[in-house]
Amino acid sequence: MRYRLPLGLMGVWAACAIGAWAGLAQSIVLKTRHVYGREYVAMGDVMKVFGLKGQVSRNRTVMLTSSQVRVRLTVDSREAEVQGVKYWLSAPLALHSQQVWLPAIDVVKTLDPLLRRTGLAAAWPLRTIVLDPGHGGPDQGAHAQNGLLEKTLTLDLAKRLRGLLAQKGYNVLLTRNDDREVSLDSRSAFARARKADLFVSMHFNSSAPSTEPRGAETFCLTPSGAQSTSTKSAALSATDFLTFAGNRFDNDNVVLAHCIQQSLVARTGTVERGVKRARFEVLKDQTCPGVLVESGFLSNVSDARLISQSSHRDRLAAAVMAGIETYRKAANR
Repeated sequence: MRYRLPLGLMGVWAACAIGAWAGLAQSIVLKTRHVYGREYVAMGDVMKVFGLKGQVSRNRTVMLTSSQVRVRLTVDSREAEVQGVKYWLSAPLALHSQQVWLPAIDVVKTLDPLLRRTGLAAAWPLRTIVLDPGHGGPDQGAHAQNGLLEKTLTLDLAKRLRGLLAQKGYNVLLTRNDDREVSLDSRSAFARARKADLFVSMHFNSSAPSTEPRGAETFCLTPSGAQSTSTKSAALSATDFLTFAGNRFDNDNVVLAHCIQQSLVARTGTVERGVKRARFEVLKDQTCPGVLVESGFLSNVSDARLISQSSHRDRLAAAVMAGIETYRKAANR
């Protein structure tokens, strides 16, 4: 099997700075081979495509670098890091026949859009952004020990973000403007009906009864042919090959998620939990790029204390807004 990547000049991520990019109507062909029952690409070919140098350390960590790019991978692990943001590969990095191999779908659906910004499909210019405050009505969402409710906090955060985005000239709509129940399918239907250009679902996390996890993470839709981040099984299932409307924007989704996650960590100092993939109901049927943002853990005392502060929610809103603006600059063509 062969994967094709659009041939373009390298676009670089460095502290959210965006390099020049020009797409061409040609493609790069990546030859793949089966390793442990999956399609993999030789690391040497990946390095050539992206103009990277590689180094393997004694602890089996693989560093791929250029003057402005830093990618960290680990043999036999799904964990990865691209420009300081954590990712989870669809399958572990493999060592086979004295070569290192990277899952082909992760080259196409993660590295390529992040490092070269190819295959972006969003409509331009961006005008309408739908913000989705999670939960509402009888669905209270996560609870904090100090009495905070997720449904109240998501609405508050969405309203703060709406004000910032409106100042930038965007038309901003909320799936709910008060404490009411909104079904999951109604949230995506709302965005489709208003011809949204971006969809951002706002949430706060919980790991109860555990109180240890903390920090922010940003989810985007799992590509067809890949496993979601939380999947424990080594084998692909039929669900992993389903294709949804939102998968048309796989490349935009991961770039948008990267920009927001990077901005959240840089601007609020929150613990970095990375970009993750999931087939969430609110993301599956979108007709525009979409992400779901978990801005902290209400089950963690330190996170909950920060989230309870109006000034911190201002910082969260400003960080998400800055991430959206970085995405707009990165993807505009």
